[in-house]
Amino acid sequence: MPVTQLPADQRFFADLLSGLVLNPERLGRVWFAGSPKTLPAGGLCLDLPRLEVVLRGEYGNKLDESQQTIRQGEMLFIPARAANVPLFTRSSMVLSMVFAPAWTGMAFYDSRNGGTPEPLRKIEIPHQQRGEGEAMLTALTLLSRSPQDQQIIQPLTLSLLHLCRKSVTTSADGAPSRPQFLYKSICNWLQDNYAQPLTRESVASFFNITPNHLSRLFRQQGTMSFVDYLRWVRMAKARMILQKYHLPIGDVALRCGFADSDYFSRLFRRQFGLTPGEYRARFL
Repeated sequence: MPVTQLPADQRFFADLLSGLVLNPERLGRVWFAGSPKTLPAGGLCLDLPRLEVVLRGEYGNKLDESQQTIRQGEMLFIPARAANVPLFTRSSMVLSMVFAPAWTGMAFYDSRNGGTPEPLRKIEIPHQQRGEGEAMLTALTLLSRSPQDQQIIQPLTLSLLHLCRKSVTTSADGAPSRPQFLYKSICNWLQDNYAQPLTRESVASFFNITPNHLSRLFRQQGTMSFVDYLRWVRMAKARMILQKYHLPIGDVALRCGFADSDYFSRLFRRQFGLTPGEYRARFL
């Protein structure tokens, strides 16, 4: 469904997200909220991850002295069970998003009239690609332990915004188009066959399409390239194995489609800011 045919609130948030993802040079640092021992008055703490994007002016998190001036284009990521106290000391416009397992809630705040504002608009959008979004949110939560890695964090957050934009601009009504159906079928197949030695060419051959067609599907229907999506699937499975089983890292790598355990460890650290061993130690 074209953006112009969406319901008014859905079109409003589609326009906000389009302004962000189509102008990535205007986006800045991603800050991370922490988990205080006690929650003061006005604090917000949910079992769901959240993202606050400053669209205009300045915004802040009263719980962290370094986050009391978050400027236009910057963002505050609040992991599940972390907390923030919104600080509207100056005129600002903020897009707030909360990520549930099956939907994303969006709210728009405008403090130009002073005081702590109520949301002027809000909406809940069903997820279109839950697996992909879950992987991004997990990665951001883990990267909150190394917030200086902005060269990893900022592109990841931009991908999350792309995914939100795709969800809000997609109508829940009607059957999926043929490209959408094929793309989703490939994603589901990858989630079942990630341990095989897959390549773009082998997957394209399995679905009787050309490698270029496969790449085009991921570029047009998703927010990641084929290679990136396959890596995300494999890393998500690796996290699950590391949490539940005490296997050698080499065995974990093989079970997730990586013949080279050193390469697997480098990719894991690059994506989550922790080595596989450090990640597993958190669950012992």
